Amino acid sequence: MNLGHLIDFVGNLLDYDPTNSTYRAQLVSILNDAQTRILTDRPWPFAMKERTLRVWTDDTFPFGFTSGSALVAGVGIPVSIDPVKPGSNFTGAVLEVTDSGGKTSTHTISWVKSPTEAYLDRPFEGATGNYAATLKRREIRLPSDCLTVQNVSDPSVGIPAKSLFLSKWEREEANLDPDLLGTIEAYLPSAGVIPPAPNSVRGVSVVPGVGQGIRTIHVWMVNVVAPFGTNFEVYPKDVSDGFESAFSKVATFALSDTETLSFKPEALDPQTGLWRRYYFTCPEAGIEAPIRVRHTEPLEPTGVPTGVDTVPPDNHPFTGITLLPRLELSHLSSQGFQASSIRYRWNQSAAYQAIQLYPHPSEDGDLDVRMLINPPKLQEDQDAPLVPHAYAQLIAFAALENLTLKVDNPALSAVYMRKKDTLYKAMEQAYLKAVPRRIVKGTPTAGHKFLRNPFGPLTFS
Repeated sequence: MNLGHLIDFVGNLLDYDPTNSTYRAQLVSILNDAQTRILTDRPWPFAMKERTLRVWTDDTFPFGFTSGSALVAGVGIPVSIDPVKPGSNFTGAVLEVTDSGGKTSTHTISWVKSPTEAYLDRPFEGATGNYAATLKRREIRLPSDCLTVQNVSDPSVGIPAKSLFLSKWEREEANLDPDLLGTIEAYLPSAGVIPPAPNSVRGVSVVPGVGQGIRTIHVWMVNVVAPFGTNFEVYPKDVSDGFESAFSKVATFALSDTETLSFKPEALDPQTGLWRRYYFTCPEAGIEAPIRVRHTEPLEPTGVPTGVDTVPPDNHPFTGITLLPRLELSHLSSQGFQASSIRYRWNQSAAYQAIQLYPHPSEDGDLDVRMLINPPKLQEDQDAPLVPHAYAQLIAFAALENLTLKVDNPALSAVYMRKKDTLYKAMEQAYLKAVPRRIVKGTPTAGHKFLRNPFGPLTFS
């Protein structure tokens, strides 16, 4: 059962008008809210994800610092030279440097421009000179759809053992050294981060085109931090990633058959480290979910490779990157475009949670994290919910319960609530059955087996 089926099922019981786009948007929003409330209430096994995150140990790197300047010089700073996947994993790292006068300063690398240039979050406060800075990447940013962490384990050991949960208060109470490096024993929840979002869409121009078709394009803009510095890649590996902000306000363009759009964001202060991206929808092509704007090199070359979609902070007004996507209606309606297009992940608009490790790994490596995820947002009719097919009507009943309560019909709301509860309990019995821990003999990895429960079947509230 997909979103279209859910809309039809609910629409049969409501005064639903499929030609009213506002009505559809409101109904889809209620269905998404119902799915989120259902799937974030229990640790459903089908909503669990096993993910491998990249972790970097502390390092020392020589930089040339200038007092009062945010620009630092280096040799061989790791940075991607691929314009389709730009960035550096040094972005977001904390630098600790002691100058010639003995003053210690702490900065954050906001943007790596080239193998010889990087920008700090603020001007350097110490004395000018070349210093070996300690580079720390202790904050392990979780994927944007992570709801809660269920387990953290180190795959580099023989049998990955479950890491202990440790709060920062407990670390301080036990006088544990936060700078210790070694083999992972515990993980700690840490502060999340929210990239700032642009206020409005900037840098979009209407330009001449041929045979484009009459269409309406809705455009949003997002800021991106560290497009090559994520611990886990959310988007496909052949496109740019990074920590995305929420959407800006929408900009709508009604285009004729001889018009299309170009995208060239303005230059920003390099200290911000904010790259820019655009997303769009086109109702005439059936595109309801925002799609990333990606450059396609025209017949007259512009020097920008096909596939570029992320623009750097210092985009020059004359020589900088201009994105020229194919926006003709025939192309947007093709299956080839829809199969290769990149959707915006709505979870990106929330805070990126983070964890720290104790001790922090003494070398670069991977980290296995089992997490409960937020369900993907349903947007187009073909989108399927995360709830198993046999229980998908649970979403519809939860939405109808909420809708009828809003229109002051508590009796009908109670009917849908009972239907929802019946399916909910059946789904609990099907997916949350587990052997009680009190009757486990030994450990499963040692060859011992689970015994039958002498206390009868489990019950769920």
